Amino acid sequence: MATLRTPEENGKQVLEIYAHFDSRPGHVLRANNFVAVAARWRIRMKDIQQGLEYAARLGWIEETENGSLRLTDRGFSAMPQPTRAS
Repeated sequence: MATLRTPEENGKQVLEIYAHFDSRPGHVLRANNFVAVAARWRIRMKDIQQGLEYAARLGWIEETENGSLRLTDRGFSAMPQPTRAS
């Protein structure tokens, strides 16, 4: 039986998507960026939506005037550190 992801886990997944794009504070992603990565990583869109809401509540991301989502300094600090092979 599958377990449901928590809002916190989904919020961290959103930050992992920003990390996928090598984002820095102020980097803006559009909805299609999240859709494309979610499809590739097999993440349910409901989980992405929940994660975006959680990330916005914590101040990790903020919506721009055109509806895109900007990574904040707080969000960048909470992002997982990349693990690169030597």
